[in-house]
Amino acid sequence: MLRPKLGDLLLEANLIDEVQMKIALEEQKRLGTKFGSTLITLHFIDENVLTAFLSKQLDMPCVSLHNIEITPKVLAKIPKEVAFKYEVIPVRVEKGNLYVAMTDPMDVEAIEEIEKITSLRVVPMVAPQSSIRECLQTRYEVFQEKINSFDEIPSGFEEVIKEVEELQTLGPAFVEIKAKLDRIEKKVDKIISILEKNLD
Repeated sequence: MLRPKLGDLLLEANLIDEVQMKIALEEQKRLGTKFGSTLITLHFIDENVLTAFLSKQLDMPCVSLHNIEITPKVLAKIPKEVAFKYEVIPVRVEKGNLYVAMTDPMDVEAIEEIEKITSLRVVPMVAPQSSIRECLQTRYEVFQEKINSFDEIPSGFEEVIKEVEELQTLGPAFVEIKAKLDRIEKKVDKIISILEKNLD
């Protein structure tokens, strides 16, 4: 079942009129922006009113990005370029679901692309456009800076590489291969743990 378009919902709720809708659609086509963002830019609707309306109309939770903690591990679920493209922020992962704050929770293309990238089911959450944009600029930039700060390969990673190389020459020695794989897995887990602590 197709969801009704945002403009139709707002028109039906008398939050915009026919003239505003026509102007916004023309401006959206000219600039290539999202309809909701266009309405806000034209001052046809307040972003907080739009957020509250979407939350109620679509029965989706409204999230305040200023008051929640988002771990680097969750932030890394959605690549920076995708997050900026669709104006989305991953909030948390829970039972195979990725909760995502969106300026446009009716953006099916965004949801499908994120699900394809993450292999998780996206649960849209509504957030004001300004808070999402601020979060994109701050959290993703800080996250990227921390990633770039790792000038050297973390301690222990060289050993993992060495053991992998040795593993390729062992042939049919399956028992030893299994033992080496177990050691590699433990070392990789330890390295990931160290990286996560440094990124927090």
